[in-house]
Amino acid sequence: MRRHAAVWFVLGLLPLSAPAMTFMDEQIVCPIDGKPFSARLAASGTSFGRYFDGQEYGPIASPWPLPVCPGNGFVVDEKRSYSEPELARLRAFVDTPEYRGWAAKDTPYYRLAKQRAFFGDSEDKLAQLLLVATWEAGAQRYPRYAEEALAAWRKRAAREGGGEAGHEARLLIGELQRRLGRFDEARATFEALRADRGFPGAKLDAKDAEYLRKIVAAQLQLIRDRSVAHARLDENGEIVDF
Repeated sequence: MRRHAAVWFVLGLLPLSAPAMTFMDEQIVCPIDGKPFSARLAASGTSFGRYFDGQEYGPIASPWPLPVCPGNGFVVDEKRSYSEPELARLRAFVDTPEYRGWAAKDTPYYRLAKQRAFFGDSEDKLAQLLLVATWEAGAQRYPRYAEEALAAWRKRAAREGGGEAGHEARLLIGELQRRLGRFDEARATFEALRADRGFPGAKLDAKDAEYLRKIVAAQLQLIRDRSVAHARLDENGEIVDF
């Protein structure tokens, strides 16, 4: 289900009533080789809010861990089942040098994006998975993942046009540009948003609209400081960065 900007950024400020982070061990059968394995997965967590890139913070795993087959590195996608012809195609795909390279050096969410792309998932879904992959990328992989995510979100913004979904995409585009050190591009993105008469959206209440304006102002401040930090706003509207 798509989360528009109002939900994604504003409601992310509010503590949830879920219990603290817990994990469980689950037995899973790898669809590629048919072998069972044990995976430690997140069962619950509490989010206190989100960074500007959407990653949650608090006693929560963000992103939630994915089960990965030992040996071949295949990411078990619990939201997808496969027919026998699909499994045959998938096994051949996992056996390619390209996939083996991803399994050796790339993160689970990045590989999941490649698996979903192989089966023709929508560009919007792939954009979200590539964004999530940046949360687990680490310093060395981040530039490559962020570039791919940026390209995907630019396409999404072009498809969405105006409205909340388009504003969400543009906020993320600016965030990725800033994190990549492309400060002139990021500044142009956020200044265009600030000047857009349709932003943040007529359907938002005053509090939610003001929060989105604060995000844009904070991003412009970070750009003036030439900061590529992972950042968010605290409960007082002040920038917290790492």
